[in-house]
Amino acid sequence: MPTTPLSRIVRFGTFEVNLDTGELRHRGQKVKLQQQPFQVLVALLQQPGELVTREELRGKLWPADTFVDFDHSLNAAVKRLREALGDSAEVPTFIETLARRGYRFIGTVERRAGSRSDSADGSDGESVNNAAREALPGRVSGFWKRKGLLAITVLTVLAATGITAALFRWRNGLRSRQPQASPTLQRLTTNSAQNGIIASAISPDGKYLAYSDKTGVHLRRLATGESHSLLFNVSSVTSLAWFPDGAQILASWATSPQKKQLWSLSIVGGEPRQITDEGWAASVSPDGSQIVFLKGADFAEMGHEIWLMRSNGADQRKLLSFPEGQLATPSWSPDGRWIAYVRNHFGPYASESSIEIFNLEQNASKTLLSKQPIEGWGMTWLPDGRLVYALDEPSGSNFWAADVDLRNAHLAETAVRITSGDGYVVQPSATSDGKHLVFNRARPQADIYIAEFSRNGPRLTTPRQITFDDADDLPFDWTPDNKAVLFISSRTGTGSIFRQPIEGASAEMLVPDGERKTICRSNPDGTQILYLVFKSPGDNLQTVRLMRASMNGGPPQMVLEAQGLDNYQCSRAPATICVFSELRKSEHAFFIFDPTLGKARELAKVRLPGANWNWALSPDGRSIAAVTFGADDNRIHFIPVSGGPSHDLVVKNGSGFNSVDWAADSKGLFLSSNPTGLRQSLLYVDLAGNAHPIWQMDNLWPNWAVPSRDGKFIAMPRANMDSNVWMTENF
Repeated sequence: MPTTPLSRIVRFGTFEVNLDTGELRHRGQKVKLQQQPFQVLVALLQQPGELVTREELRGKLWPADTFVDFDHSLNAAVKRLREALGDSAEVPTFIETLARRGYRFIGTVERRAGSRSDSADGSDGESVNNAAREALPGRVSGFWKRKGLLAITVLTVLAATGITAALFRWRNGLRSRQPQASPTLQRLTTNSAQNGIIASAISPDGKYLAYSDKTGVHLRRLATGESHSLLFNVSSVTSLAWFPDGAQILASWATSPQKKQLWSLSIVGGEPRQITDEGWAASVSPDGSQIVFLKGADFAEMGHEIWLMRSNGADQRKLLSFPEGQLATPSWSPDGRWIAYVRNHFGPYASESSIEIFNLEQNASKTLLSKQPIEGWGMTWLPDGRLVYALDEPSGSNFWAADVDLRNAHLAETAVRITSGDGYVVQPSATSDGKHLVFNRARPQADIYIAEFSRNGPRLTTPRQITFDDADDLPFDWTPDNKAVLFISSRTGTGSIFRQPIEGASAEMLVPDGERKTICRSNPDGTQILYLVFKSPGDNLQTVRLMRASMNGGPPQMVLEAQGLDNYQCSRAPATICVFSELRKSEHAFFIFDPTLGKARELAKVRLPGANWNWALSPDGRSIAAVTFGADDNRIHFIPVSGGPSHDLVVKNGSGFNSVDWAADSKGLFLSSNPTGLRQSLLYVDLAGNAHPIWQMDNLWPNWAVPSRDGKFIAMPRANMDSNVWMTENF
């Protein structure tokens, strides 16, 4: 349909597009946006509320004689546009996706006849209230047209819950908060996926942003964008927190593969000052006199213990210990009397998490929230008494805020979602007035790489990428001819199984979407694909089906069904052994099974600490190798398939394992190691326990090795982590 001519200034929400200068601004601040995403935005603004097809966008962005991978390029342009707008594909505010057809702008669009000049401080040169604006006629958001009844229902519920929230604040002595404008979102950093933000924190007065990446720790003045470095050549700074005086920053980084220390950095320069020789994820009390922090078997900013000390490092004492699980994100209450934290106990499919508070005077804990998909890496207590915490969602996680009822130890039922978008929100920090909340949003995306492997050395050639889409592609096996990789991809939805030739650019779907799949491996002779699926929503998620499908196509069939089935693997022909494991309350049980008939018999029961471990069956079918997750653990646990006692192998110069895979000849193993939580090392370990690093990358996302049947190649996932800092207001 014909497009509507745009005025030179177009506004939507808190954004403004200037067509004369080709600029996008958010609340007066320029937003960096590349040309193609900007052109997509203009095309959508010309037809607000209407479908703009992918073919229309192709004609606008690329001339007819231009050769380009159109689907990939357009997807990437829309993704970058959404990032600039702080928008979400799952819960869109501005850009709605119409599957396989195109996109629609669903925000309210306004236009102005003229341009404006920017004042020195970046604010509007003229008042928005006084500006002459003309709304585009007839462009009511299609979303709200369709959801009118829902909108009325939501408003009714909000009116009722608003009264409940007021009662909670009155009963708990919290100050009443006046109605605020809609939350706004602003991107503060623009780091690339190759150098993502690791940690960040806003200063108490809101003037500075401290953040870390691979190059060190940096300080940015938010009003001007001016930056300088506080710490050089330290690539492992995993947490940052400000002292209340705004002159010092508390930072933790790894000084050895197994240990992180806490240091104080002055924003005016000078040498860092060590506070304690072990600690991370620290938080400073509101009066600046004490620090609460984590210790014990660090993994991705979690630990087994919460400790307290004075701000100079003196008088350290342990507050809490949870050896069978992990503790995360300790945070002070505004009055300095309570510590909030997340308690995690990980299972094979999901963690059992709760938010708890510890009273420093009574030396006792209370549970605030449980039986929710709580994300362990993001929580803070706001000055007005609300607790900000993160909940998992299908596309990542987002923050919620709720009043804390300290008397009855629970969160108010009127929790409010304060962010939206794809990716995982972590490490929130707030200004002392509670008006600005800053956080990292990380978006991991995995592709498949292959490399040639040689035991001589041993060594690995430089890995090369073979998948190039925007979905997560996870390899698990090879075809019998060693020419293609079997993998699960999210490119079609919940997960389909594909076959990708190592010398080709396109993948063939073998098992279509429709069920939530996890793990795909072949039977011993490579004629069948075996894969796991969860039962439909509403059933017990620990009831898992092991399915099979022909490598050459055809309908799938169920092999068996079991409670707690968490892994399986088959040997390579001529061996014909297949094994699966069940996670039970206090142990793992192993079973040998027939992949055709589904018959199974118990092989062994093993007690290993916690649910966080991984195992693999040797290609000759003789032995199971298992590793537990933990920064300090350096053992491989071997279970013989033919019976007999199990034994441990100590790995020399290696620890912090998170995966294990056998080499094709059953004479060595590939282990991924990440004791600091930031750097992945792929190790080749011989049966004498000698570890040889063969590949390394700076990433917290785990990887693993999938050897081809002839042992000449390995396939592995590698994740790019797009991680940047965002700020929200009016929440």
